[in-house]
Amino acid sequence: MLDHPMLALDFSAPDRLWLLAAAAGLAVAYPVMQARRRRDAAKFANPALLPLLAPGKPPWWRHAVAAVFAAGLVLATVAAAQPTVPGTAEREQATIMVAIDTSDSMKATDVAPSRLAAAVSEAKTFIADLPAAFSVGVVTVDATPKVLVAPSTDHQAVEVALDRLATSPGTALGEAIFTALAALPAGTVPTTAPNQAAGGQGQGQSSASGSSDPAKAPAARIVLLSDGKSTTGRSDAEAIAAAKAAQVPVSTIAIGTAHASVQSAGQTVDVPVDPSALEAIAKGTGGKFFQAATAAQLRQIYADINADVKVVATDRGVSVWFAAAALLLLLIASLTSMLRTGRVVWT
Repeated sequence: MLDHPMLALDFSAPDRLWLLAAAAGLAVAYPVMQARRRRDAAKFANPALLPLLAPGKPPWWRHAVAAVFAAGLVLATVAAAQPTVPGTAEREQATIMVAIDTSDSMKATDVAPSRLAAAVSEAKTFIADLPAAFSVGVVTVDATPKVLVAPSTDHQAVEVALDRLATSPGTALGEAIFTALAALPAGTVPTTAPNQAAGGQGQGQSSASGSSDPAKAPAARIVLLSDGKSTTGRSDAEAIAAAKAAQVPVSTIAIGTAHASVQSAGQTVDVPVDPSALEAIAKGTGGKFFQAATAAQLRQIYADINADVKVVATDRGVSVWFAAAALLLLLIASLTSMLRTGRVVWT
């Protein structure tokens, strides 16, 4: 079985192939013009001089130049239709939703200068190292998670938005995962993903519904930084099921230590890190779980996640091949005509 890539040629803009009609028109016009030229010469020339003015059989090279020129036009038209062939490539596009816990416990200073400040700082470092084509979104994780920044390739705007994070009571990890799933762009998750991928309690179908072809949909990942477990909202089990159905791994980072406290309502409240829920979320969705207690550990965690790149099937554009071949043929036709007749366009 022949499996050469050119045998599977496809086009991104097949509607432009109608321009081949112009090349077909030239192919028809060429012999017509040759015959007309001879007729016109016969009307006005002395019959004895007719063979000199309009030879009955033009030199072979004229037909060859015409054929080469026509072939160049055909190849240029094919190039305009943006031909592609099957291939493989590293996935250059991805959408990463960074969900950062903004509950009051993130004010703890066991990770300097505070859990939240360290998370924001390392999130900025992570985002700055991402490829420019990667889209990044930010979700706050408190009692009512919300999308602080919709997925965007404007990484600088995302970093600026991170500076506006502020703490508030409550933690809803499950709701945060639903919110992140709903914020994913169309075509990111399979159409078979259940309706529970919608963000927020009782909201409609997720905007992430789209193509079921994982080779054509951008990669998606949720990175969740938190220091504890849910205190409100939908259960983690529901969120795990939604993320698993959507084929979106949730990597979790437990930030903090076992000995920390914050001031709340004039009282000192112990806020030890509780990694059990975060570990369960990562395990249930196919993500990675990390226990982070220092900024240096956070930096390594982000580096590990950033390195997770997949090789997928893709359509590789080959327009440049056809454009280059067309240019070469047109140059050959023009140069041959110039050398033979002294003119670029042969007659």
